[in-house]
Amino acid sequence: MDTLRLQVTGMTCAACSARIEKGLGRMGGVRSATVNMATAQAFVQYDPTVTGEADIRRKIEQLGYGAAEQVVSPQKAHEAEVRLLRGKVLVAAAVSLPLFWAMLAHLPFLSSFVWIPELLFQPYLQWGLATVLQFYVGYSFYRGAYQALKQRSANMDALVVLSTSVAYFYSHYKLMRYPGTVSHDQLYFDAIAMILTVVLLGKLLEAKAKGRALKDLNELYGLQIRFVRVVREQGEEWIPASELCRGEQVVVAAGEWISADGRIVSGAAEIDESLLTGESVPALRQAGDYAYSGTRCLNGSLRIRAECDAGETRLSRMIAMVEEAQSLKPTIARKVDRAAAVFVPVMALCAAATYAAWTWAGGASSSDEAIRYALAVLLIACPCALGLAAPVSIVVATAQAAKRGILFKHGSAMETLAKADRILFDKTGTLTEGKPRLISVRSVRHPNAYLLKMAAAVERSSAHPLAQAIVREAERLRVLVPGASDVREVPGGGVEGRTEDRLVRIGHPAWTLEGERKLERPAAPRHGAARPGETVLYATIDGRFEGAFTFADALRDEAPEVVRRLGATASLGMVTGDQPEPANAIARQAGIGDVRAACSPDRKAVIVEEARRGGKVVAFVGDGNNDAAALATADVGVAMGGGAGAAMQTGDVVLTRDRLSGLADAISISRAALRNIRQNIGFAIAYNTAAVPLAALGYLDPRIACAGMAASSLLVVANALRLQRSASFGGGA
Repeated sequence: MDTLRLQVTGMTCAACSARIEKGLGRMGGVRSATVNMATAQAFVQYDPTVTGEADIRRKIEQLGYGAAEQVVSPQKAHEAEVRLLRGKVLVAAAVSLPLFWAMLAHLPFLSSFVWIPELLFQPYLQWGLATVLQFYVGYSFYRGAYQALKQRSANMDALVVLSTSVAYFYSHYKLMRYPGTVSHDQLYFDAIAMILTVVLLGKLLEAKAKGRALKDLNELYGLQIRFVRVVREQGEEWIPASELCRGEQVVVAAGEWISADGRIVSGAAEIDESLLTGESVPALRQAGDYAYSGTRCLNGSLRIRAECDAGETRLSRMIAMVEEAQSLKPTIARKVDRAAAVFVPVMALCAAATYAAWTWAGGASSSDEAIRYALAVLLIACPCALGLAAPVSIVVATAQAAKRGILFKHGSAMETLAKADRILFDKTGTLTEGKPRLISVRSVRHPNAYLLKMAAAVERSSAHPLAQAIVREAERLRVLVPGASDVREVPGGGVEGRTEDRLVRIGHPAWTLEGERKLERPAAPRHGAARPGETVLYATIDGRFEGAFTFADALRDEAPEVVRRLGATASLGMVTGDQPEPANAIARQAGIGDVRAACSPDRKAVIVEEARRGGKVVAFVGDGNNDAAALATADVGVAMGGGAGAAMQTGDVVLTRDRLSGLADAISISRAALRNIRQNIGFAIAYNTAAVPLAALGYLDPRIACAGMAASSLLVVANALRLQRSASFGGGA
């Protein structure tokens, strides 16, 4: 399956996004389609052998919307939307001003002391102004309603067109049927002005509010550098960042932002890495170190060799993950979308029933009152509030999480993590710092340095923390490490390979000694016996036991506090491939009582599955290749950012700053976001449940109903923005 991301234009409410999703979902080869109203983007997973990108764009256009493959940043899309709406509001307000002035006559507390020119009461003048409003300012509403009805659905445009058309053509009929005798208070031309102007003004205010909700995501986009300075044969040259290729050398001067992920070739500088690490203290980076885009060179100068193309940087992947998480909806949002899809037709039926009841039951003194009450029903109903209830909250929450180094790969991950009541931790690199120190090397036949050299040769290509500890110790002692071939890493076992024409195997005792030639066990393993908090790996060369390596890994400083916070709402456990002694020692320090040690990757996945079958919502937290199966099996997998690539790809949530405190923050943000979504949905349902009957019973004037419709959307967005204003997310969030 390929993934296509498109910028969608022309959407007005939740019914629009639901219709696009439904239309794309019916296409052959399309696996899934999600549309986010807040970011105006569509994410489509499809089989390129069955359908193509052009077919998908054509389908969106057939549905009455625009589709551009060139996705713009949320900031640019927001600015374009605001400019367009601002222009429409100014035109509508200018044409509506005389009608608004005349409308003051309907307000007894103002009409007595506000002067209104007699000219403004002329029915034909009002008719002329209303005609401009209805068919010029309201053209976009007619177009949107037509496209929706053509697809046998309805949206917010249909409600606006239906209400204004009823008001316009009824008033036009009265004017032509009783020329010279009809008075301005029998006409609804001013209601048309009120409806169109207030709806457009509400959309403008809503767009500005959504812009504030997109603030954090815009900050991520702002870190993307547009131009980079590269080294060419003729000297240094500025090129667009999108053209940067792997292998090119980038020059970064003091005060400039780093635009490439790669290895520093020359130079030294202090770099602000707070975006990725959360550390406010600059880090000294020099030749041989790695640098990332989105960080800033504070002093000195650097020359960096790019090790990935422009679109593959860590910052680009972060932004892509945030956007994808905002596009994929949690279950609660999909239920709301299904309700929104039938909302407009139901409201149209309610308005028709209101008109019929007041007319045929004799409750209205004239058809004017029946039409007024039906108009109020059409105008007070607001599917926009329902449509925005979930997307805006998700946009704010995922962007806030990204600022804290937490990436949700999809919307359901946030929902599932919020419900997690069983959390299982890996040990090494998760509860511990993941950078264990090699504290002793014990060789039975050769000098310790020889055994260290042979082990470092085969471990050099492994990302496992214990392997890297061996390599670091060899570098510290300036041991000359030879090359290795046929290196094979066995998850949960160890590493083996050939160096200096000898087969070296190093790993957990049981796996390492599987192929040992000697039946009797020498005394050396007892020398390497682990004390609490220590880990021992055995080594064999050409099938003979050669010695042991002892490691110590410190508990993360924040681990006890995180365990305390999470333990208040979930049961906790440790599942590790390490031996029982060090595993139990770390668990005691962290405050975890349930420990499963010496677990293979398959066994970890089985333990996770057993917890799920027990009715628990399971979150697994890990960092290594041997955690990938458990991360995939769990309801939600949380990968530590400093871990192996397989864990990062398999996890549903990634903690890019490699801090366990990010897990507690991720759960708190998830719960706060889900609670905020429920509040928004509850308000939208309560608003329509209360307002529609009031309008049908004649207690709401159409003009007041129109203002109430716009206010409901603004209140939903304002409630979502409370997530943005939260300075921190406590454990009870």
